Amino acid sequence: MRLTDKEMEIMAVLWSSDVALTATEIVKASENKTWKEASIYIIMTTLIKKGAVVVSSHKPTATNNARAYSPAMSSAECVVSYISSVRKAGVHIDLDEFVKLLRASEKKK
Repeated sequence: MRLTDKEMEIMAVLWSSDVALTATEIVKASENKTWKEASIYIIMTTLIKKGAVVVSSHKPTATNNARAYSPAMSSAECVVSYISSVRKAGVHIDLDEFVKLLRASEKKK
C-alpha cells in the first residue's frame, strides 16, 4: 500500500497515540498545525478505503459525537505492504541491501 506524504503524516500521529483520535485531536497532535479539519476528513476517508485506518469509536463533543480513528496496521506492516506491492509489480528488491540501507539511514539521524 502506498501512502502519500500527507497520509503518512497523519498515520505517524495515529501510530504515536495510545488512544483513538478525532480529527480535532489529530490536528492538535500534528506537527503541521495548519491542517483544516475538512482536509483531515478527506484524508481519513482515503485511509479507511485503503485499509490503513478504522473508525474505532465515537467521542462526545460539544455539538455531536466525533469519529475517533485508529491505525488498522502498525508502521512495520505498512512498510511491508508497500514493499510487497512493489515486488508484485515485478520490481526486484534485494532485501539484504534494503536492510543495509535502512540501517545506514537510521545512523544518520
